[in-house]
This record gives sequence, structure tokens and C-alpha cells, in this order.
Amino acid sequence: MPPPMDRRLFLKSASLAAAGLALSACDRSESPSTAGTKVPSFPKPGEEPADFDFPLVLALPFAHGVASGDPLADRVILWTRITELLPSAAAVAVDWLVASDPTMSQIVKRGRQFASAEHDWTVKVDVTGLQPATSYYYRFEALGAQSIVGRTRTAPATAVEELRLAVLACSSYWSSYWSGLGHLADRNDLDLVVHCGDYIYDFVDEDEGIRARKDKKDTAYVDYRDWLNLAEVRRRYALWRSDPNLLRAHQQHPWFIVWDNHDISTGYGNELPSTVTGDGATTTLDEVCRAFYEWTPSRPVKPDGSGEFILVEDGSYPLASDPKFVYRKLPYGPLLDVFGVDTQINLPDYGREVDASHLASGNSLYGRQQFEWFSGGMLASAQAGVTWRLVNNQTWFAPADIPDVADGIALPKIGLSRWSDYPEERTALCEYLRGDNPASLRVRNNILVSGDAHGNLGSDVIESTALLSAYVPGLPLPNPRAGSTTLNAAAGYARITTGNLGPVNLRGESVAVEFAPSSMGRGGADEIIQNAIGASGPNALTVGGARALELALIAANKNVQFIEWVDHGYGIVSLTAERAIFEYWWQDKLTPGAPDILGQQMVAWAQQDTAQLVPRYQDQIDCVLAHGMAVAATSGSRSAEPAPLTATVLPR
Repeated sequence: MPPPMDRRLFLKSASLAAAGLALSACDRSESPSTAGTKVPSFPKPGEEPADFDFPLVLALPFAHGVASGDPLADRVILWTRITELLPSAAAVAVDWLVASDPTMSQIVKRGRQFASAEHDWTVKVDVTGLQPATSYYYRFEALGAQSIVGRTRTAPATAVEELRLAVLACSSYWSSYWSGLGHLADRNDLDLVVHCGDYIYDFVDEDEGIRARKDKKDTAYVDYRDWLNLAEVRRRYALWRSDPNLLRAHQQHPWFIVWDNHDISTGYGNELPSTVTGDGATTTLDEVCRAFYEWTPSRPVKPDGSGEFILVEDGSYPLASDPKFVYRKLPYGPLLDVFGVDTQINLPDYGREVDASHLASGNSLYGRQQFEWFSGGMLASAQAGVTWRLVNNQTWFAPADIPDVADGIALPKIGLSRWSDYPEERTALCEYLRGDNPASLRVRNNILVSGDAHGNLGSDVIESTALLSAYVPGLPLPNPRAGSTTLNAAAGYARITTGNLGPVNLRGESVAVEFAPSSMGRGGADEIIQNAIGASGPNALTVGGARALELALIAANKNVQFIEWVDHGYGIVSLTAERAIFEYWWQDKLTPGAPDILGQQMVAWAQQDTAQLVPRYQDQIDCVLAHGMAVAATSGSRSAEPAPLTATVLPR
């Protein structure tokens, strides 16, 4: 890994970057000249010197591939990194090209940026002047080499027939072979990949050491323990990007990412025993947030709490002036607005002052500034006539815990979600969406996509945790579908009926639906039981124990419509003006190249329709079986040719 740059090198880098700014935003018919520049030679993949120990997957210098993210109707963020054995210059000129075809023969945009140690040699370009709802292909060139080609897609500005999003969370490198990311990469009909946080992890879970870089399962080794400083946080992103499946998932789709606790952890600690004490740990909150912006294709936001983007027009590196802000919104035309919220950084562990003055009493997880941005944005979206609002949300929002007997008769909570500690703010948001807002408008068609708990959840969103109330659901039954392994038969529990009685809407309290498609590897209820009983791996007892926990949870929490806490993978959300379809896709995380299994499918309706045999109500999520529909995978009406991957892929 390139060493830190001293002051003189930094000044030289800054002057070179300033000289190149005029080139960075220009559209040219030819690549920028690199005449007179000494082009270094690079070893073939796997032939790097033995003393060069840094996670890689492709050939130097573009060893971590490409990525794109936070698309708007006319622009998108493109990302790559320059990795050398030793820095060949204080600043490396990197040319970027955008084309309308995967062979890169029809160039529509190009420019130049300079990679330097200041941003950990990453390159981020805010490409402007693009057409809405259009697939593009892009590539980087530097030091006589070319990156792989990536594919991205801009957001629509006008009405489209369908939008398709993938949803995932909790992607632990050590916990899974990430087959799901490979299947996700193979999809050619997606508009966006939404990651709900814990994109990277700080430490290895005690019962999930499934793989390790170079098979070094040693917590004294930097790639198998918690990080100590900014350099090691950055290296953790490099480790994640050394996985071939994640490489391809970023290559083929634009992403929208928010962080969670493992992404921005500042304290040192390992669940596995380690000889590294952490006495010299220096990692700060600003540093972990800075690394997030350097290594993800995320667009920075203004530090005033407005949630507005910092838009870069000149092709220079999009800087986050205060990297601790991450909540933001992507407009996707009249069909969808995508919000990303932050329910992590205001937790007490970070020691930040949180303004809770919008609440009568109690603590705030959002903070007043974010709460007003979020709730006001949801209302404005509904007033503008946007059909759906999808919220990239870290942790389960709907009640999923020990219930109360009735409102006002509370019982202790076990804390499956941090929202158990913030009931007043959850109530405030639900009441706002229900109509307690300046416009007295019921804000409908709201979707929360969530992670954190490592389980598959489909739920109505209500604030009441009481068993006795006017809200009445259907009865839970075993899921008639199997999971990704033979052990996981009848995977989870689902309410196969809506619970509503014809025109009598018994679930009318719900203000949104929540869709949580498990984790990309991090363990569920079966592994909690496995660890508790000392089992060496999954067996009938661990899965049976998970079934008991699932049944208890869905029986105790009437808003929960589907729960499965063994399988792992990702989700697909298909949105039209009529309905939202939610698909749970699972893979055996212990098996490389495991097949993609559709575990269950749910639906929410955009309009009320009581003329149907089974009435349709908004803000309620149902198994498709409850509406007489078969569980059958959806596919998009649009398909874009994939970006090619002909380079040698060798994780090392």
C-alpha cells in the first residue's frame, strides 16, 4: 500500500491537481496526452513481490475495479482506485470515459482527475450532462493501463413503467462466500442497488469464521481483526473489494449506501481472542466517515443538515466538507423518491449532542434536524404526487420484541432493534405520516427497507407494541416454501391471509410497510442457538430452535407478516404504479457459487381496491398467496447489456 505522503509531496500533488482542473471537466475527442510521463510496469496478477501484502483482485493499478452510485437524472458518481507497489508520482493523472455501449466505442463524456494520497488514491467523478433513465458504460485509464468497464444507469425524470431495486445489508466478508452478490451482478434489469448499512465490518463474529484472506484466521493479522487507525479502515474496504462477487456487483450496477454501526465504529474490540490489545488505537469518527466517502460511490451532502447534495460541476473530487452527514434523497421521477436516513451516528456511544426538542420528552435517534428533513421530505413527496417513497433504513423500525399487554402497560424489551429505546420518536413519525403534519395529509405508499438484525422480515409499520388494540392481522402459518438448504424446510412463518374482513380494514393503523431481506452473510437466530449449545455447525436442532424463535416473534408482534431467521441473501423490489413486489432471494452462505433460491414473495398495493375478492389496502404488506397470486420471480421489461469482464480475476 502506498505510504503516507509528506508535506512537500502533498504540496506538489496539490499544484499538479490544480493545473489539471481545466482538463477534468472537458469533453474531448481524444484521450488527454500523457506524453513525457514515465509509464511504470506492473506485475501480472499473483506475481507481486512477496513483501507487498495488500488485498487485490485485479491487475495493478486498477486492482479494486470500478463502481458507481447515487445517480440522479443527469449525473452519476464514478469511482476507482490507483494501487501501485510504490507511488510513481505525488499525483497520478487518471482519465475517465463514459460511453453509450459496452465496447466503449461511442464516447459521450470524458475528463481527467488526479489520484493522490490525500484521498487514499481513490478517484471519484461526478459526471454531469447525462440523459435520464439511460444505461451508460465507463472506464478509467492511467499509467498506460485501463480499468475494467463498468455499467451504470441514471435515474428517470419522467414516468417509467417499472423500477427495480436490489436491497441488501450486513455484508460480512468473513461470514459468507457472497454467492448472492454474484447472482445480483448477473441481473440486467436493475435500476439501483440499495445497501442498508454494515457494508464493511470491524471485527470477525465469534461463530462465523467461514473464510479469511489467504486463509489466515489469525486475529493478530490486520485482515482478521478490528482496525486500529485510518490506514487500516481504508485497508478493510480494499479487503471487501478484493472479493470477485462484490467486484462484479459494483461493476454492473449503481449503488446507494448508508452506514451502520460496523461501518463507523471507533472503538477497538474483537469477539475472538487476540494478542493485539488496541492500546495504540487512534481511529476517530471523522476518519471512519471519511473512509466511507473515499471508498464508496456516495455523493457528499452539505454540512448544514439540509440533506442537499454537494454537486461538483468541474470534474474535481467530490469532497464531503463534514463527512459525518450521510442522510440524503435520490429522486426517481414521478414513480419513486428514495430517502437514505441515519439512525446510527446519534447513538450515545458516539458522545454527540442530539437535539430532541421536537419531542415532548425522551431521546431522539434522528435528531430534530434530520427528523424535520425526513418527515417534511416525505410529506413534500406525497404532495408532489410521487407514487412511492422508499427509505434506506439501517435497523428494523416496526415493533419486533416482547409486546406490551396494552398501550400504557409496558413489559421489558430485549432490544432486537434500537427503536425499542426510542418509542416516542417512532410514534411521532407514525403520527406525522398518518396526518399530524402541517398539511393534515395522510402520507401513503411508504416503504422502509432495513437491515441490521440479520433476519428476513416483512411487516406493517405501526407504533403500538400492545397485543390488545384495534389492529388485527391474520394467523401465522409455516412458510410453504423451503430455504437454500435441505435443513431449512418450511422456511419461517407467514400470515397467509390478510386478516381484513372484506370492506372492514382491520390493519388501517399501518402507515408504511417494512422489507428486510436478511443479511449478506452475518448470522441469524440459528447461529445464536448454535453458539449457545456449542454445535459445530447448522443442524436440525439449531434450525428448529430458530423456528421456535420465529413463531414467538410473529405471534407476539401482530404487525409482522413474515419472519425467517436462518437464510441469508438479498431482496428485490419491483415497483409499478399499481403495486410493489418484494422478493426474498437466499443462497447457502457456506457454499461458494450456491444457487439463488426465491424464499418468499410479498406485495403492497398503491391504491385501495375493495372490489377485489380479497380487498387491497395501502400501507399493508401481504404474502402474494393471500391475494391468490403464485410465488413467481418477477423480471423487468427492460434489459441492459452487461459490462464485460475479460480481465484476470484473482483474489489475493
